[in-house]
Amino acid sequence: MNKIIAMLSIAILLCSAFSGMAIAKEDSGMADVTAASAGEKVVKISGDDWGYSTPFAHYPRGPGYIRMSFIFDTLTWKDKNGVIPWLADSWSSSYDAKTWTFYLHRGVKWSDGEPFTADDVKFTFDYTKEHPQKWYKAKEIDHVAVLDPYTVEIHLKESRPTFIEDVTGSVPIIPEHIWADITDPNKFRGDEAVTGTGPLKLVEYVPEQGYYEYGANTKCFKGKSLIDRFISMEVSDDALALETGDIDATSFWGKEIVAKEEFENNPNFEIITGPSFWVRKLYFNCEKYPTNNKTFRHALAYGIDRKKLVEQVMLGGARVANTGIIHPDSPWYKHGLPGYKYNTTKANEILDSLGFIDTDDNEVRNYPGGGDIEFTLFTNTKDEANFIHDNLEVIGIKTEVKVMSWKELDPILKNGEFYIAISGHGGIVQPRTLYTFYSYQNDEYDEIYKKQLRTMDEDVRKELVGELQTIIADDLPVYTLYHPLMWAVYNPDKLDTWFYTKGGVAVGIPIAQNKLIFLFDAWRYDADEDGIIDKSEVIDAIQDYFDGRITKGQAIEVVKLYFL
Repeated sequence: MNKIIAMLSIAILLCSAFSGMAIAKEDSGMADVTAASAGEKVVKISGDDWGYSTPFAHYPRGPGYIRMSFIFDTLTWKDKNGVIPWLADSWSSSYDAKTWTFYLHRGVKWSDGEPFTADDVKFTFDYTKEHPQKWYKAKEIDHVAVLDPYTVEIHLKESRPTFIEDVTGSVPIIPEHIWADITDPNKFRGDEAVTGTGPLKLVEYVPEQGYYEYGANTKCFKGKSLIDRFISMEVSDDALALETGDIDATSFWGKEIVAKEEFENNPNFEIITGPSFWVRKLYFNCEKYPTNNKTFRHALAYGIDRKKLVEQVMLGGARVANTGIIHPDSPWYKHGLPGYKYNTTKANEILDSLGFIDTDDNEVRNYPGGGDIEFTLFTNTKDEANFIHDNLEVIGIKTEVKVMSWKELDPILKNGEFYIAISGHGGIVQPRTLYTFYSYQNDEYDEIYKKQLRTMDEDVRKELVGELQTIIADDLPVYTLYHPLMWAVYNPDKLDTWFYTKGGVAVGIPIAQNKLIFLFDAWRYDADEDGIIDKSEVIDAIQDYFDGRITKGQAIEVVKLYFL
């Protein structure tokens, strides 16, 4: 009890005696050095090479975007509960959702010290029309108007009630004074190329080692970073590297549930469970015979035992996927879609009816004109591919598994150089994800997809999104296999702010590396999330101050919330 009273007394003393001085220091750019006195704070995670961290050069998958987002900010962002203001303090839209007005945060500076203004927002969208970003092409933009240095209007060609959800929270804003003269943004490199407003700055990038080193951006308008350096690097064994301290955090998913379980009773680590907003899919080329035949695709679906795949290959670290792609935990999920329950009898009957008969008794079905049905099964995941190879062999379809990296597989899919392939992606909590096919064309589907983007009534839009899922589940341009479970495991002594974002980061990336983990938020001490900072939570903050985890100014922020 005496310790508690003493700590509360210190809290009051910090608030009253040092608040003015701390605020003055922060306003004058004099950073509190208490935390730094114990040495530089470095956090390391496992990772791969995901391209250069600009909006135009990062690899167009979730981890590539995440690394870029540490540097470049968006007009809006998301925390663990949903959309929040970011470069824009507030916004409004016209009645038809064609004109969006953003009121920008004042005093924001780029990491080189230049001011951020509405001109940078206009420039970003204008420049992206001519030079598409990896995730965004600005096709719906009609024009952008600067009303004053801190107010910008974005005019769309059509109504887009999902503009905040689909665009402003994911499109990184770039500085006009840096990019105005860049004619080939994909090749732009160097310190100027990674000038941003985000919490981190890129210090070093070694693609051959998948090595990224970031330093704190001292000019970040959201405050001082909790860490001094952040490093992402390749390791041969994530679990071992975490156990030995070579890294401080990593992610496990799917069949890695076994590795995750090794840390469950280890007091030195904490584990958080992710939303599983990711899907592994079997892609069909719908423009090549015979995979262009919907009935043939149905037969292959009936020949794949997804339940056993989850149990035996994924070791229970996944759930059988929704055939409409959208995750079952999403509000957009359509119930009652066909699941193509494993049924080799039905699969064989369908194939027989199509005339695919084993005419030469070699246990491989033949095309009606002769010749074995044999496909190359492209994949970046060997175990799942081998399982499907064995399943399809039972119904007389021969496959040759060819394993490759993401970077090798993605161009094959995009160029339609396949019959069947296994790949996957995140973001399956939002309707936007329902346009992730290769070699599939359906005019009715396209029209419904565009219509749901323009629809103002959310109930009507939900019906349209349900229609899209119904078409996918019936046409089967892809056959969804599983949604993997996800976990982040970390050493809380190094950084304890990790979280999974509601709806995924940006357009739905299910990774516990939201850049908010680097920024101090006094409300994170509200452990019971009741909207009140109580005495015990103040004590936690004061203890973290004494332990060098937060600065004096940050401790004061918590104390102030207690006195509200």
